[in-house]
Amino acid sequence: MQFAKPELLFALFAIIIPILIHLFQLRRFEIEPFTNVVFLKKIKTNTRKSSVLKKWLILILRILAISSIVIAFAKPYESKFFEENPEIEIVIYIDNSFSMEARGVHGPLLKRTIQELLSYELPAEIITVFTNNNSYKNYTKKEFKKLLPKIDYTETQLPIKDVLTKADYLFSKKTKKAKYFILISDFQKKNSALEKAKNLNYNFLFLNKKPKNNKNNYIDNIKIYSTINNYEINIQCKTNNDTTNSIALNLYNRNRLIGKSILKKSNDFKTQFNLPNNESILGKFQIKDGGLSYDNEFYFNINKEDKISVLSIGNKNHNYFQRVFTRDEFIIKHKTLDNLNLNEFSVYDLIIVDEIKNLPNSLIINLKYFIKNKGTVLFIPSEKGNLKNYNNLIEIKKLKLESFIENENRITEINFKHPIFKRAFKKNISNFLYPKAKTHFSVKGKFNSLLEFENGKSFLLQKDNLFIFSAAISNENSNFTDSPIIVPTLYGLGKSSFKSKEYYYFIGPKSQLDIKYTLKKDDIVEIKKEDRTYIPLQINQNSKIKIKFDNLHLKSGHYALVNKNDTIQNLSFNYNRDESLLDYHNTRNLKSNFSINSLKNTIESIKSEVIVDGLWKWFVIFALIFLILEILLLKIFE
Repeated sequence: MQFAKPELLFALFAIIIPILIHLFQLRRFEIEPFTNVVFLKKIKTNTRKSSVLKKWLILILRILAISSIVIAFAKPYESKFFEENPEIEIVIYIDNSFSMEARGVHGPLLKRTIQELLSYELPAEIITVFTNNNSYKNYTKKEFKKLLPKIDYTETQLPIKDVLTKADYLFSKKTKKAKYFILISDFQKKNSALEKAKNLNYNFLFLNKKPKNNKNNYIDNIKIYSTINNYEINIQCKTNNDTTNSIALNLYNRNRLIGKSILKKSNDFKTQFNLPNNESILGKFQIKDGGLSYDNEFYFNINKEDKISVLSIGNKNHNYFQRVFTRDEFIIKHKTLDNLNLNEFSVYDLIIVDEIKNLPNSLIINLKYFIKNKGTVLFIPSEKGNLKNYNNLIEIKKLKLESFIENENRITEINFKHPIFKRAFKKNISNFLYPKAKTHFSVKGKFNSLLEFENGKSFLLQKDNLFIFSAAISNENSNFTDSPIIVPTLYGLGKSSFKSKEYYYFIGPKSQLDIKYTLKKDDIVEIKKEDRTYIPLQINQNSKIKIKFDNLHLKSGHYALVNKNDTIQNLSFNYNRDESLLDYHNTRNLKSNFSINSLKNTIESIKSEVIVDGLWKWFVIFALIFLILEILLLKIFE
């Protein structure tokens, strides 16, 4: 029990007054009895005992009455807080992730939550609200109700741990306030564990919004492969509905329907489309579903591909490179060490180091930097090359050239599973005109072998974006350049070196783009969609631009990357599918003061804890009872 005016309790000293009166009445007097009234002693003794009992009862009643009156004036109350009816501070988290679009008994979970918040009066004058993507601190009730309808879905989902931490940050530092945090979510499982709430500086209540059902069909992902004649698009849909046996899928180019397909459960809801590679496409896959809507569309684009830039560095300009890397698909340049500009490496997709006996240290440093930045290097050693010098370069991939083998060997094995050869050959061939090499190096390390000698040693090997011929391929050492296999080998290597523009992006913190484009001084690139313009974070690096999208809060759809009036390329963005599965946590693991299934009950719980009726009324009643008992006692024992 607490007191609103504890200083008035000093008035309890007033109970001394009836005690003093009582003690005064109990003073003893010496009695001398007359001889003629001795026979009355017995009756008199009994009467005196009754009078003493009456006085003690009256004393107790008066003490209780005075104490009750004093306590009533001190305004007693019961509360977990330090003051009567303290100021209430409420912070609300509204989960506005896409899974809250699922329908409950009374409609979509998020829309229903907003409607409930508009319908009930919260017991606080100042309210703070935050969602997965925004915070609104210290709003009045009127401002709060104007804000609620503006809350929309977002692709972002905060982990429960971050939600609790942010709530603590948004509360004021005043200790005498009654602090209540209301968490409203469907508690989608995703990939994060449900954190237990402990050691909180506020009262924690949560509302578990449950959908009517968790059935949802959605487009999960697409894979696009560039072939010689067309683009091959593999698409997969998913469902958590056991009764779904087929999903109807439409393909659009801009707003024009260009393809249809029925995805069967028996085929894991997978299918394939082929599109021509000679036109620009703004594509969209679409399904119809009664579950979530955000994952029913998937945007992609196919831009006209840039030509692949190739640089060969060597003493001779070998014509076999010119024969393979044709002008319609490639831009090839040859440089000697004397006229080489090391600062231009970033503009190339593929750099060929062609039988240079001694690699300058400056060239090695720049090649290593090029490799680290995802550029592709083809290294061709010279018969008389400096082995230590070569190893200084390829050590970046933990490879090493060792012994020099001078025995002639045929090239007899092709790795047809490698992407370079996979689409060049319709079927595996075992009998072809085997090229040969007079000498070659032995290579130590872990790598992927593309071509092998008959002795089991690798002729062409790969480690990430570094390709190495273990032998010189010029005519003095090998007839490889005259064999039919040189074309698919070098062509496939050249095509694989090209970092094609992304066909789509998922909206998220790691979304970024590197493009070859030279900006003039003070120029910037922009992202446009209809009448909206976004300026992304961008870093201009000579002939390249690094662009990050995570600060833009984009929506799914098609955009154009522009510089002034020049459209550089098209961009397509999609929401990630993290919440499409509709799998939920068991909230029993979430420790809280309250777990309540309705906002109305939540408000009532807060009121019952904070707004208490004062106990002073009871003490006034007790005082009246004690006074009435005293009066009755005096009447009875007159």
